[in-house]
Amino acid sequence: MYSFDANPANWRDGELEQDAERAAKILAWLEDGERELETVVGEGAAGDGQIRVTATASGRVREVTLTRRAMRLDSVSLAEEVLLAVHRAQDDAERKSHQLVGDALGEVLPAGAFDPGTLEERLGRVVRSFERP
Repeated sequence: MYSFDANPANWRDGELEQDAERAAKILAWLEDGERELETVVGEGAAGDGQIRVTATASGRVREVTLTRRAMRLDSVSLAEEVLLAVHRAQDDAERKSHQLVGDALGEVLPAGAFDPGTLEERLGRVVRSFERP
């Protein structure tokens, strides 16, 4: 697995060039990739399919559809089912966007690069490497 070592004394010949090539490929994809990510739509359902929601990769809800049968639910149950469908749609959109980026940059980035915890930890190490003691 690829890992970043911020200490230049530990760098091997060619690593900096490889990292620069990876960064260039990532930046090139980001120019078009941002538009691709804007088209990602997730879908979620709840209430035995009586409530359907679509959401974007950024989490914005685009559409909520309720059947007449869903409207027979009491207000608390209806709210819970709508929220469940929204969360499912947002999760689906997130999964699809991760898949899109992984497919596009899989050969450039290390496995697990888009895991939020791993990404946050790696970015933290990079930022700390530039801080003064």
